[in-house]
Amino acid sequence: MHDMKSAVILLLCLFCLAGSVQAYVLTISAPSEITAGAPLEVTGDTTFPVGTQFDIVLYKLQPSTPSEVARRMVVIDDSKSFQVSFPTTGLESGNYKAEVKFSTDPGQKLSSDSVTLRTIKISDRSGEIVLTVDTEQELGEALRIEGYIPKAGVTTITMKINGPQGAVVPPQDIRTTTQLGKDDGYFSKTIKVEERGNYYVDFYDIKGFMATIQFMVDYPATATVSQVPDSPNASSDVPVLPRASAPLAGCMAGILGAGAILCHRRGLKR
Repeated sequence: MHDMKSAVILLLCLFCLAGSVQAYVLTISAPSEITAGAPLEVTGDTTFPVGTQFDIVLYKLQPSTPSEVARRMVVIDDSKSFQVSFPTTGLESGNYKAEVKFSTDPGQKLSSDSVTLRTIKISDRSGEIVLTVDTEQELGEALRIEGYIPKAGVTTITMKINGPQGAVVPPQDIRTTTQLGKDDGYFSKTIKVEERGNYYVDFYDIKGFMATIQFMVDYPATATVSQVPDSPNASSDVPVLPRASAPLAGCMAGILGAGAILCHRRGLKR
């Protein structure tokens, strides 16, 4: 009987010991390659308890120490899943990594099945689009999107347009054309817009996302005529007397003439 009790106690101790060294799984996923301008989405799931907190950090890989680009905080909820997004507009082409970083020791052991680092290649394709119109346009003439893709030939590109206040234009599929003796793919599209503000055009081809180009649409510039004082030295702070009207000028002339006649008669009497 005593041996049975000892065995039970031993088993309970083993279970407790196993629980105290329980390993938790944490796995993140990210695309292996994206184009600069497209958001980098990092997703993951874990068996860590609700409330566990850590950061997902994006680094630029380089010969020296990796350079931190941005970080996002994650707090585990009941779903045990998470997702963070990093903007990549303006990032240089190259290799990056997304990595889990705990600000404090989580106090639990990571399982060997965990994946806490992903490498990503970011490529910049904005140079593949050449515009032949100004990105600053006027209402009544906008939105004109014209240009070419070097050596693209005849192909199909897609434009997705987002306007002010979240306005969205349905995706526009455009077939490029070529010019005699050239293999550049030319495109031209006009979207009538009636609201001033910034319009963002996303370009896609058969390889996927290419770039986002911003267009600024504003009211037409109008010439304003300012009132200039008669005197070139007069300033706006100096009051300007109005010009005399015709009746007033005639009255003054009559008064001056009468005065001259009166003076002449007085001279004769002398």
